[in-house]
Amino acid sequence: MVCLPQLISHSKHIPGHVSTRFSSTLYGIMRFMEKMVKQCRKPTGLFDRFVGMGMNWGHIKLQRWGLSHISIKPNAYILDVGCGGGKAVQGLARISSSGKVCGIDYSEEMVQLARKINKKLIENGHVEIMHGSVSSLPFRDGMFNLVTAFEAYYFWPHFIDDLKEIKRVLKPGGTLLIANEVYKHEKFEKRNVQWAKWGNMMLHTPEESRGFLTEAGYIAIEIDDVPKKNWIAAIAKKE
Repeated sequence: MVCLPQLISHSKHIPGHVSTRFSSTLYGIMRFMEKMVKQCRKPTGLFDRFVGMGMNWGHIKLQRWGLSHISIKPNAYILDVGCGGGKAVQGLARISSSGKVCGIDYSEEMVQLARKINKKLIENGHVEIMHGSVSSLPFRDGMFNLVTAFEAYYFWPHFIDDLKEIKRVLKPGGTLLIANEVYKHEKFEKRNVQWAKWGNMMLHTPEESRGFLTEAGYIAIEIDDVPKKNWIAAIAKKE
């Protein structure tokens, strides 16, 4: 992704007649990025399919890194919250080969895309994609061995209550995995503040994340971060 602070800094040394064109281009880039970040919250309209496919391929490395922190049995029942375009669901279904994977997203456009991506898996009953909210999950108590959330928690409306709602649908001893490409860190402060403003996103430090999970009643909480990438993973269990 373009580093806007660096571009802005370099623009000070560009001759005036070129600087005007550069500023216009920079403004266009910033406007495009703002639209993209806003769309990440709930993809709709003309950008929805483009954003959804971008999420599908752009988040693969983060998903693999997040999943490297846990083990998944072949018969596991898994829920992916904020499933977006459905690529993570597809990957989880390969791991849980004899179990079941459900995906939920509150963007109807993303639900349609995820269903298209997972068409064959849905037809054979291995995958189910539903429209809904993390605040009111349409699943019975204690249904899942694992709940994942990749690049999703930023947008949850009632964070502590939503964590408790996820805990409700986990089996005793079940695992919650949250993995994000952005968290509150001084190295990325300028960029992250701008993104948070554009997307109306919540960002927290690793210590804050641990505190929220503890408040929501989780145990065996582990936090791992990669400061140079600004990646973070939180793993927690239901007692």
